[in-house]
Amino acid sequence: MFDVMAFGQYHRLEPVVRPSGTGGQLDEALAARVADPLFLLARQWQLAEFTGEDGGSPVWCRIDTESTPLAAFRPSGDGTAVPLQKGVPLEYLAEAGAAAGEPAKGLPLRASARAGRRFLDTLRTQSLSGAVLEQIDSAVLAKAPLPEPPANPEEDPLRRDPAGRALRDVLADRVPDGAALAGHLDGGWRPPGLTGAQQASFDRAAELWLEWFGERYGPPVPSSWARERLEHRFAVTAAPGGRPVTLTAPEYTGGAADAYHFDLDAGPTPLPEPNGGTAAEVLPTRVTYPGMPAERWWEFEDATVNLPAIGAGVPDLARLLVVEFANVYGNDHWMIPLELDTGALHRIAELTVVDTFEETTTLDPAEDGHWSVFRLTNAHDGKPGPPLLPLLPTASARLEGAAVEEVLFARDEMANLGFAIERIVQSATGRPRVRADEPPDADPQVPPTDPAALAYRLLTPVPANWIPLVPVPLEAGSAAVCLRRGQIPRFRPNGSRLPQVKAAGRILEPEVKRVFFRDEEVPRSGVTVTRVPVVARGEDGRVFQWVGRRVRAGRGEASSALAFDGAVPPRGTT
Repeated sequence: MFDVMAFGQYHRLEPVVRPSGTGGQLDEALAARVADPLFLLARQWQLAEFTGEDGGSPVWCRIDTESTPLAAFRPSGDGTAVPLQKGVPLEYLAEAGAAAGEPAKGLPLRASARAGRRFLDTLRTQSLSGAVLEQIDSAVLAKAPLPEPPANPEEDPLRRDPAGRALRDVLADRVPDGAALAGHLDGGWRPPGLTGAQQASFDRAAELWLEWFGERYGPPVPSSWARERLEHRFAVTAAPGGRPVTLTAPEYTGGAADAYHFDLDAGPTPLPEPNGGTAAEVLPTRVTYPGMPAERWWEFEDATVNLPAIGAGVPDLARLLVVEFANVYGNDHWMIPLELDTGALHRIAELTVVDTFEETTTLDPAEDGHWSVFRLTNAHDGKPGPPLLPLLPTASARLEGAAVEEVLFARDEMANLGFAIERIVQSATGRPRVRADEPPDADPQVPPTDPAALAYRLLTPVPANWIPLVPVPLEAGSAAVCLRRGQIPRFRPNGSRLPQVKAAGRILEPEVKRVFFRDEEVPRSGVTVTRVPVVARGEDGRVFQWVGRRVRAGRGEASSALAFDGAVPPRGTT
């Protein structure tokens, strides 16, 4: 209905928004009456809505689950399995493991001295007199002294660590070496000249200290670090239904150990059916998300998300399917809350649902080939494995400090070499030390006899923290290559060789004679490996401390300016 305002002609038409005769109310419009209800009934019959397929809503559920605790941890994928203790974070076992002899060699001077000082303090808690304590202190200092500087300064491992040298000079002949002392005490060493009661007191102090030292610095398991692949490799085992299965983490680069890091090896045959389990009766709740279709008429959806306005091109079929599914079936999803224990493998045995019409429906677990939100990959064929849900014993709260060591693996195409650039190493003080700040070595250029002649240089110098990675055959007679940690020879001006600059950190393992890395693990973009201190709490509140490795992308190619057989002008010429 329109009111007409005419001044000789129609000038403007205005609608009357309120119907006449209703007292100015919108009841008639909001009622939305249908003139032909039979048409709607026919449409409902055509769409099979009278069958009541989705007419009811779940109001009660009973879910039966089978839980199998994770039994063992196996480092390096094929190492000796060790029992998996309750409450120990999986990241601690994966990253804190060490190779044989690594803790004693890798413990910084400050930490080793503090451990030795703690042993001397532990002796003071025993019933020993002052004279006996002085005797024991002298014997301990003589048995496990801190490393002394070698006679040749060029062979001093701390010659490039001024802070470490100063710390060693201060602590010399004052505290014992804790790492070396732990080995002696573990072998049953005692100071000579002690009586029976004094030996008993010393043994009690040694037992208390060794227990503390093992918890603080001892590796919980053997190392899971795969040096050639620059990654951790480990596995955990369980036996659901009495059949052993293995969860293998083939490419764990550090951080949080999530379920997607693992592949499932359950064998070629299907797992046995769940036999019993734990039953839980729960109330289902609707799954909600921003922008989902509203259930009530005249109710507007969340304006922050507009699913129909999502732009999608012709090839974006998956996006269109997700939007269509969210609009049509978005309010048909229900969630069943369920509490499960960590450190176990879980699978659903049976699900019983009662709807609003008191109809009971029993649902079996989804078989292979059905759609599922999450499923582990089969380690043999790469297909989805059995419906097992792992809840790993991960660290609930984890704090990481600044990196104490950083090595950049990069390629130098001009020199046809790879380089492991030690940017940061751990000082003897325990703090990070930048290797680029080390004083440069003497220029190995040999002065020419003729001032006007050119000087011959066999090779240009390379920074001391650039460790070359030389390509060598992967196997005898094979065309494939791997990268071997090498050394670049250095010479004095008189032609004599300078001591080789070795790696100073733990990542390149200078104590190992031959160190190899796979060629494909160092791409042109490079790889950065760091060691960071980590502290975390387990499920039972215990505090765990370790230094873990992290692997991330590099910074592209590098240029060492390495060149061979060069002629350079003599000094002082232009």
